[in-house]
Amino acid sequence: MDIRALLQANCDKLLVQYRANIDSVLLLQATLIQDILPSLQGELRLDQASTDWAREWLSDTYTIFQLSRRNRFTRSFAMEAIRKTLVWRLSNMWPPPRPHSLSAVRCFPDDVRDPFGRPILLLKCTTFEAISEQSKPIIAQSIERLRAYLHALPTRDANPQEPVLQFVVLLDLAGLSMQNINIELITWTLREVIPRFPGMLAAVFMINYSWAHSGIWTIVKRILPAAALSRVFFPTQQELLKYFTPSSLPEDYGGNLPCLADLEDPLRVSEPVLSPQSPPIPLPTPTQVSESHPNLRIPQSPASRQSTVTSIIDIGATSRLNPYFGYPVDLNGGPAALRHGRRRKRDLVRTLAVLFWRRWRTRITFLLGFLALLFAARLWIRKRLRLAAGTAVLKAVFRS
Repeated sequence: MDIRALLQANCDKLLVQYRANIDSVLLLQATLIQDILPSLQGELRLDQASTDWAREWLSDTYTIFQLSRRNRFTRSFAMEAIRKTLVWRLSNMWPPPRPHSLSAVRCFPDDVRDPFGRPILLLKCTTFEAISEQSKPIIAQSIERLRAYLHALPTRDANPQEPVLQFVVLLDLAGLSMQNINIELITWTLREVIPRFPGMLAAVFMINYSWAHSGIWTIVKRILPAAALSRVFFPTQQELLKYFTPSSLPEDYGGNLPCLADLEDPLRVSEPVLSPQSPPIPLPTPTQVSESHPNLRIPQSPASRQSTVTSIIDIGATSRLNPYFGYPVDLNGGPAALRHGRRRKRDLVRTLAVLFWRRWRTRITFLLGFLALLFAARLWIRKRLRLAAGTAVLKAVFRS
């Protein structure tokens, strides 16, 4: 299968998932903004600025969709993952510094897209060699800037059913020395940052690679899952031009666009990052969400009518609004976390037993009472029968 056909299949699959699950994602998003955020605000003692910043992120439907998709659209798992990500963002990215992007990352102009309408990023690996451990906040803020840029893009062909959900990346390996790669920094980025921004990459095209790079890839690809292999390519120059067409590539890479230095970079023109002094971004209200999606029914729980919630425990251990549904939670003066660090089966069985009892306790009590009554009646009847039999025996003895 050629590159275009493979990426077409991936794109179609993603859009089908988006259309099939957007209603449940919007319901989850409303619950997060109305219920979970007030709970977190009281639990972490957030001020108004940080709360507005968190609400802005929760209003990004595409991000909520990608996090839900990563958790297979299981509501409780997705809610827990989103809550953990939000706590991480508040701990590591708030307050946001002055907008800053890595010089190694460039974005092609807004009107230059791949064949499926996705923006194109260029990453030059030689620039990454100068990045040190002190660049970790810049890396996180740069990826956050990409998220905000993607969120601000208009939908493809003004069709809300086909949003722009991902980037396509050109990874320029020219001049990259394997000895100068900061493995620890790459590991940190892949382990700590990328999972908080899932699903943003549609494909990575390795360009200007050498035989050493392709040899390493031959080894690495044997241990990668099929999903990753379907997004990483080592194209020839002809394959690169065939997919992007010359009108989407700069002169530096064989296209008809001006050279890279003369191309406008929208990441350095716009200011998508919300600063602490910026006014809150207006967000759609539940009424507006309901009007735009008439088939949705936004849940109205008691927690949503409270102005503040001091702790996630106040929601209730078995409430559908609780991301730790049924599992024991410890606060320890900070963010809530699973008491045993994982979801234990015994906790799940205990929770299911509690829910079963709450649902059927009336009937179970009636049935047990009825069985106890039958048992008592049986004992009484047997006692009466034995008494009658004994009386008959005595009468027979005296008559003889």
